[in-house]
Amino acid sequence: MDRIGSLWLVGGLCVLVEGCYGHTVLPRRTPGLSQALPTVVKIAGGAFTMGDMTGDPTEHPERRVHLSTFYIEKYEVTNAAYRECVRATACTETAEMDSSELGADGLPVVGVSWFDAHTYCQWVGRRLPTEAEWEYAARGRDLRKWPWEGAFDPTNANTRDPLDTFPRTAPVGSFAGGESPFGVMDMAGNVAEWVSDYFDPIAYQQTEAELANPQGPISGRDRVVRGGSWADGPHRVRTTYRSTKSPTEVDNSTGFRCVASGSGN
Repeated sequence: MDRIGSLWLVGGLCVLVEGCYGHTVLPRRTPGLSQALPTVVKIAGGAFTMGDMTGDPTEHPERRVHLSTFYIEKYEVTNAAYRECVRATACTETAEMDSSELGADGLPVVGVSWFDAHTYCQWVGRRLPTEAEWEYAARGRDLRKWPWEGAFDPTNANTRDPLDTFPRTAPVGSFAGGESPFGVMDMAGNVAEWVSDYFDPIAYQQTEAELANPQGPISGRDRVVRGGSWADGPHRVRTTYRSTKSPTEVDNSTGFRCVASGSGN
């Protein structure tokens, strides 16, 4: 039995204890065994340098982070996958799901709040990644500024660039050259992604130089968003860039992907 804020997870179900952001929360149904889950990539446990001394003030000082093995979804959650949760009455339909421009099955779901993302991941038996897990999956151990090696390349990601042929979101996995060192797709651009951590602009200054499986601040107002989107330029789609949103905020440039804890060190 695990606690998330005012909620207790009992056998994977969300049980209200003291209220949840002022709304009633019902136990969530888990998917049937026949439902196909999005493909995951195994990230073996290890250590990496988190942050960037040459980046924004919120990105430093750098610190050494040790993570246990986890599995991260290879692609951002699509409209098709999210619709399954809506049909099961576990998730709330987004305003963009019926949009001819943003609602196609193969496009990443947008218009989801942090709570929507959390609910979906819980429904499929997974969770949102921690900020550290997300950054490790995006950059690996070799201090990449973008998920690929070398300089920024506009052909490797869906960003705000004249060479980009997509006016907004692109079908997930469209940019083969943009895969991370672990083979995870679209971690720069397309849609920015919710992670589990609360946001604190000076969090890196207040923690130890070496951490094991950091979970971020224990409380806060806003949540961290990572990866940048189709609306952003090279700076905001870097692997270390930290953005922030209210957990109730929704827009047409923010989505998510889920992770699962694994075995090993």
